[in-house]
Amino acid sequence: MHRLLEQQVREATRSDGELDLSKLLAAVGAAYHRTDEERRGIVRSMQLMSDEATALTRELRESTASQLQAVLDHVKDVIMTVDDAGHIASINATGQRVFGHAESDAIGRPLSFLLPQMTAKQSITAELEQLAARLDDTQVDLAPHETLGQRSDGTQFSAEIAVSKTKMNRREVFVVCLRDTNDRKMAEAALRDSEARYRTLVEHAPEIIVVVDLDQNRLVDVNENAVRFFRMDREALLKSSPDTLCPPHQPDGALSSHANRAQFDRTLAGEAPVLEWMFRDSFGNDIPCEVRWVRLQSHGQRLVRGSITDITERKRAELLAAGERRVFERLAANVDLRITLQAITDVVERVAPDCVCAIRMLDDSGKHLNLCSGPRLPAVYAQAMEGIAVAARNGSCAAAVYLQRQVIVADIARDALWENTRDAVLAAGLRSCWSTLIHSSDGRILGTLALYFRAPKSPLRRDFELMSRMTQLAGIAIERRVAENALRDSEARYRRLFDNVMEGVYSSTSDGRFVSVNPALARMIGYSSPAELLALPPASMYRDPAERDAIIATIQRDGEIRNAEFQLQRLDGTVLTVIESARAVRDKSGQLIGYEGTISDISERKRAETAVFEEKEKAQVTLQSIGDGVITTDANGCIETLNPVAENLTGWEAAEAKGKKLHEVFNILNEATREPLEDPVTRALREGQVIAVADHTVLVNRRGQEIAIQDSAAPIRDRSGKIIGAVMVFHDVSKERRLRRALAYQASHDALTGLINRREFENRLNEALLTARSDEGTTHALMYLDLDQFKLVNDTCGHQAGDRLLKQITGLLQTRIRTSDTIARLGGDEFGVLLQDCTADRAAKIADSLRQAIREYRFEWQDGAMNVGVSIGIVEINSSSESIASVMAAADVACYAAKDSGRNRVHMYQSGSAPERHREMQWVSRLTRACEENRLELYYQPIVPIGATRDTRGHYELLLRMRGEHGELVQPAEFIPAAERYNVMPMIDRWVVSQALGALAHYRADGDPRHGYTLSINLSGTSLNDDRFLEFLINELQTYDLSPGAVCFEITETAAISNLANVVHFMREFRARGCLFSLDDFGSGLSSFMYLKNLPVDFLKIDGSFIQNVTTDHVDRSMVEAITQIGRAMGLKTIAERVESAEVLQCLADIGVEYAQGIYIAMPESVESLSRITRTHPQLRLVHSA
Repeated sequence: MHRLLEQQVREATRSDGELDLSKLLAAVGAAYHRTDEERRGIVRSMQLMSDEATALTRELRESTASQLQAVLDHVKDVIMTVDDAGHIASINATGQRVFGHAESDAIGRPLSFLLPQMTAKQSITAELEQLAARLDDTQVDLAPHETLGQRSDGTQFSAEIAVSKTKMNRREVFVVCLRDTNDRKMAEAALRDSEARYRTLVEHAPEIIVVVDLDQNRLVDVNENAVRFFRMDREALLKSSPDTLCPPHQPDGALSSHANRAQFDRTLAGEAPVLEWMFRDSFGNDIPCEVRWVRLQSHGQRLVRGSITDITERKRAELLAAGERRVFERLAANVDLRITLQAITDVVERVAPDCVCAIRMLDDSGKHLNLCSGPRLPAVYAQAMEGIAVAARNGSCAAAVYLQRQVIVADIARDALWENTRDAVLAAGLRSCWSTLIHSSDGRILGTLALYFRAPKSPLRRDFELMSRMTQLAGIAIERRVAENALRDSEARYRRLFDNVMEGVYSSTSDGRFVSVNPALARMIGYSSPAELLALPPASMYRDPAERDAIIATIQRDGEIRNAEFQLQRLDGTVLTVIESARAVRDKSGQLIGYEGTISDISERKRAETAVFEEKEKAQVTLQSIGDGVITTDANGCIETLNPVAENLTGWEAAEAKGKKLHEVFNILNEATREPLEDPVTRALREGQVIAVADHTVLVNRRGQEIAIQDSAAPIRDRSGKIIGAVMVFHDVSKERRLRRALAYQASHDALTGLINRREFENRLNEALLTARSDEGTTHALMYLDLDQFKLVNDTCGHQAGDRLLKQITGLLQTRIRTSDTIARLGGDEFGVLLQDCTADRAAKIADSLRQAIREYRFEWQDGAMNVGVSIGIVEINSSSESIASVMAAADVACYAAKDSGRNRVHMYQSGSAPERHREMQWVSRLTRACEENRLELYYQPIVPIGATRDTRGHYELLLRMRGEHGELVQPAEFIPAAERYNVMPMIDRWVVSQALGALAHYRADGDPRHGYTLSINLSGTSLNDDRFLEFLINELQTYDLSPGAVCFEITETAAISNLANVVHFMREFRARGCLFSLDDFGSGLSSFMYLKNLPVDFLKIDGSFIQNVTTDHVDRSMVEAITQIGRAMGLKTIAERVESAEVLQCLADIGVEYAQGIYIAMPESVESLSRITRTHPQLRLVHSA
């Protein structure tokens, strides 16, 4: 906005913020008048100059030519005289300099030589006459005339021209005054560009920019970031003062208004203060920010500009970093583990003040959790949960350990994971719990870190980051303490191990004298205590001393020895076979100072080797009798053995195959590609690992038969780990593969027609989409076929006839499409056809031929024959097609349009051709997302007694609204029709019932039900016919102990009559459970009093179409009186809806209607005032008292 206009708008704005339009128009008119006067002054100046030139010319006759020329040469404007033929008679020095022509070059030439536009429309003389006359006529626009001048080099420049007519030497001449405006226009353009760049810079700056007028104490300019930050529209924001955008006090306790003025004073004094400041958005959220104020230069105004940066995350990070430092300080100080863990919970509760943090550790058994830190956790709840067992339904922490993953419970009251412990946690006032596992560095679960909240809540990404960092710290603290304990335990275990290990353990000096031996070595030799053994020379134990010398020599040479086998002689003379592992012990200088090692008695193992040989024989017998084929090879892949099953499958005898390479006997192919496969034994030998079961493998045996097999192989190693061969196991899976292929076919094909089904069709459609997107020149077409009158065939001839018709139609379609095209049965009587590489025009012709063929086909069944038609929708698939869902939806819309046009039609989808259908389909996805993202909202409107009716019990109807993706409020009339059409209403009704019963309704525990209130909930006809909804509603009522009459279900008259049996059963079922019923919109449907007699309702809600004109329309009044009398006779209470005036309200009271509802009484409001905690009546803001 121009600064002058902005100033005029401010001056025309009244104190109440409203714009005084007449004052603004007067100011704008005055501004235009001043501008007009300035322009007229310029023209008059030029006219004066022209007159001056004329006078000079006259003086020229009276004075010398040189004196006049001197004057003209010093004038800054170009002055020329032009004769009555339009030729240049004279030009001053300024003109010669501006145009670059000498006077001799210009004189005598037409004026268009210097001013080329002078001949554009008419003769030069006529145009000069008009310009001269313009100066004489003060009623015309006095703005300077714009033209173009042309220099000697051919360049043109902008100029302003004024012309006057005079007589010289008895001849009429024109005096032309011209001024070069090229530089001025360039300056003006540069100024406009500068202003545009400044506006772009401000609007696209990453900071929040605001400009404050200190004299008016309000914002006068903001960028888009400010609008988003304060969550206000620009108009409202520009009416705000700086004080209204802050909380009353800053975090340091200072008054925001005083601190604001202090900062502005500093800014006006020339400083540029940078400070931290707390702002508040329109939703009441306080946001810490960093602000930089600078003064803006402005004539007559005190303006300051603020650059605001949101530092919420920085503050959070500072808190988190400071907390982590405190935790690491405690870790470094090696304080008690509980103190360290409490420091971690303190960090969490500082960063997230609305949470309660607790850390639990898993006990040694891994089956129970014990509280280690949670000072703010309610004591009763902490005691109840102490030692809680690890299980899926024992709360978030126990479930997290049980499931071995993070568990987020947004609403404890509804989550099955809290089934066993819900009462305790709700009694403590906790409604949400997020539990994260604490792991050790090796991945073991040590415990959990839990965040509790007193209201249902779901975590954000920063919450996940906080939990991750804190669990890492907790893991470090716990693991460090566990490691310290483990070290002490390890020392104790080492001592116990040394004393109690079964192997003999010793250490000796370099000359062989024992320094220490354990009791096991002493018992092994036959001594009762280690002390007896220490007194003997080591060589006395060895049956052959030379074996001892060889062992010592090996240790001295290699530094160690592993599993050296030799014999020892016991005290009683018996001989033991043992193995020894020992190493040399050296000092810091590398000198040998002794030996240490272990000695194990393997006498029993030697005896066991004999037994192993026997077992090997048994294993060989087993190998011969198992049902799998087994082939063993040596390390080179040459066959050693084949069991009988392997012989049968390969066709080779074991004796013939022995010694041959495996691939000569075992020839396998890939079943799909027919390519030869590498045998698994070769891979196992090469890679040294087990080769997993391979699929799609076919064995071609010696007889040429192909057998489907599954095979695996593993290397065989000796004691040293060296691969000495391999074993391969395989078995015949021909039967299983045939069964799997059959199942795969059934999964992708329709059992009735043999066509592919919807899932397989969508897979092929996806491939077509990919090819169309990758090549802009490739197009396909999708046809959606829906048989007309198919239901008539089913209803009149039976489902067998319908099945036969579908098969015959399938055959008909298959003969009329190309082999490259795909046809599928999508469900019921709907077919899809994918035309590959097909244009829209070609698809339309194919579709019409299919339509004609089906129309001409006569279906014969038993003694009769009939015709069916087909409606076909076509959509083109090209590079701009979005997804499978969008293409299918477009085809469905086109098919729907074909049916709408009279059936037996072909309709080509065009974007926007079926907006209503498409809009409804889009509403379905929007509604689903709204439910998932919790963007549905409840409002309520009171139903109040009128006239002589006295009823102290509150009664409120719940009304549904939806919050749009951008925060706008969507009225139900926009989305309810689509929800009803596409069967989404049961989902919405479930949401409304859950919200109403769980958070709003009056419970028995809330006191005397006579002092409670009734909530009216609207139910759709679709939900009334849904048995699952009936079960859901019963479960909800059993979950919440409602007071009698706490809920009234409103059912429309049309829904009740169209589903009478179901509705009567529904009403009786829930009336027995204390619910009330209201018949909504009564009078707008069938209005059968016989139906009314059979419906067990409590209220009759008279349709608003009768209420609006009840005071002026005699028929409407009579209808209302009749309904009221019928209701009174049947003992039903009547409610009038849509009451919008005092006259209507009084008329209804006179008629005897008992209750009223409408915007005249109270506007719908959010249910936030219906407190579930206090269970008190909401403080209604009634428009008018009833």
